[in-house]
Amino acid sequence: MRLPIIDADGHVFEPFDMWIERLPEQYHDRAWRRERAEDGTEQILFYGHPTTMEWTVGTLCTPGGLAEGGRLDIDLDTEVDRGVDDPVRRIELMDEQGIAVSVLFPTMTLGLDDIPEVDFRNAYARAYNDWICEFCAEDPIRLRWAGVIPLADLEFALAEAERVLAAGATTVMLSPIPTPSGQTLGSAELDAFWSMMETAGVPVVVHASNPGSPSLRIHKLLKNRAQWQMGVPFQLQIGIMYVIDGGVLERHPDLEVGFFEGDVGWLPHWLGRLDETYQKMALVVDVPVRSAVEQFKAQCVISGEPADSGLGATVALIGAENLLWASDWPHQDGAWPDPIALLRDRPDLSSEQKRSIFVDSPARFYRIDLDEVMAHLGEGWSRSAPIPS
Repeated sequence: MRLPIIDADGHVFEPFDMWIERLPEQYHDRAWRRERAEDGTEQILFYGHPTTMEWTVGTLCTPGGLAEGGRLDIDLDTEVDRGVDDPVRRIELMDEQGIAVSVLFPTMTLGLDDIPEVDFRNAYARAYNDWICEFCAEDPIRLRWAGVIPLADLEFALAEAERVLAAGATTVMLSPIPTPSGQTLGSAELDAFWSMMETAGVPVVVHASNPGSPSLRIHKLLKNRAQWQMGVPFQLQIGIMYVIDGGVLERHPDLEVGFFEGDVGWLPHWLGRLDETYQKMALVVDVPVRSAVEQFKAQCVISGEPADSGLGATVALIGAENLLWASDWPHQDGAWPDPIALLRDRPDLSSEQKRSIFVDSPARFYRIDLDEVMAHLGEGWSRSAPIPS
């Protein structure tokens, strides 16, 4: 019997032709495009200009693609598993790995909020949301999706959030740094959005985006490896800081927010740092009623690298109920063909904690009805099955 593991953060790769098929014609010249240079090498274009990616999108979509033994020139069409853009194949992969449910996030659309034009950004979000909705319609119980919501145009954000929730989205995804203009997740003008999610009972996921994002302000220092080493966790630290410092959780006590794909081991230090500044700077900051740790434990979850050396300390602070397992498939920094092993084999977590992180915590956060899932899966799966070995 297999345990119904929930992948809280898997990814798809958006087909390049999808943008031309779904975006209004006036945006075609700016859409993501892939071409071949004269020497046959891949060129990825955005706004009609080549990007600075040092590796192919095939490498990006291959777990371990940049590790020793990988290659910088993996071909998306011939060498990448079609589970990246074919829902039937994706379900086959889930069966092979013992994953009952996957909640899916984008790849190229993670950089949505770096698009400077509001109308183009909004059109991009609609195009992706339509495509991923159709992708998950193959099996809406096992394939769940996050609607991407750009926040710079609040009227659009509210309308698009309402639209994707009506279409069946399990959650909505925000960037940690939601607008190029410097608006933060704690900005008071976004309260209408937070109120909408709170009233709807829908969790919000703040997902790390383009690690080289110009919105990080110090982006000129974040080049190549530094983008991944610092840029990803730094984004989530910014997001958590503004959600807590901005009073979002205190104003919306029934709201739940997840912070994804920026590691987890730094969280105890960061929450402690926030609490320390409340005390040491009480004359110039709004000291919250609840500490940062209390707010996070009550209303937030986190997901990141399951091999993170600091994961055990994070679980000790916030509890296994506030941590979710994610495969990150098919991204190059994920683990495959056995993504479950990284958490399964940790000696610093009990079986009960692992079961919570694999199944119970994501089911609760995402409001996934496990009875419905089990009835749909049929024989061979059991909520009482042991942790996979």
